[in-house]
Amino acid sequence: MRIMNVKRAIIILLTIGILVMVVVSGCVRFPIPEPEPSEPEYQLKITVEASGEINADEGIYYIVLDADGNSATGPGDDISSWDDSYYYIKLDNWGFYFSKVEEGSPDLQLTNSSYSGDKLHVTIALSDLGDPNSIDINVLTTDSDNNTYDYLDLYFTISTDLGSSKNITDTEVDSGEGGADFDIINVTAEITTL
Repeated sequence: MRIMNVKRAIIILLTIGILVMVVVSGCVRFPIPEPEPSEPEYQLKITVEASGEINADEGIYYIVLDADGNSATGPGDDISSWDDSYYYIKLDNWGFYFSKVEEGSPDLQLTNSSYSGDKLHVTIALSDLGDPNSIDINVLTTDSDNNTYDYLDLYFTISTDLGSSKNITDTEVDSGEGGADFDIINVTAEITTL
């Protein structure tokens, strides 16, 4: 009789083990769906080249962005006339700063930023700009009191489609008192993925 109880216990334990394996591994007819791959996040890479060396100790470098999708209302060369909806990146002796022009707007984070020699580089996640369809861009340099030295003669527009790029050449030796360090000669913008 005792052997019968042991056999029954073994059969019950094997049955429970098989049931647990079926539940844990799932049913063959009903596989667990895998999550769909997420959309790639796009970013905007901008490189600014000066005639001289980037000199954040004696002046300010601005990149201003208009992401409203209306290319007729892009940013000009006068900081005081910038629309509250514009975004800007500022490089001065404190380093890089990224925010909206609107007073009280929170600081935003650049994906990447650096400067060396005659070039400065910034990378921005398009999601930080509200995932626009296009972006109007201007670049300017100023003294520490925001008096303009140089700027792009005309702002330019870039589509936010992957692979879009623009290379803008600016007139040399047009920075006035700013000299070569604040003379913008080239700006490159490109849409890539993170």
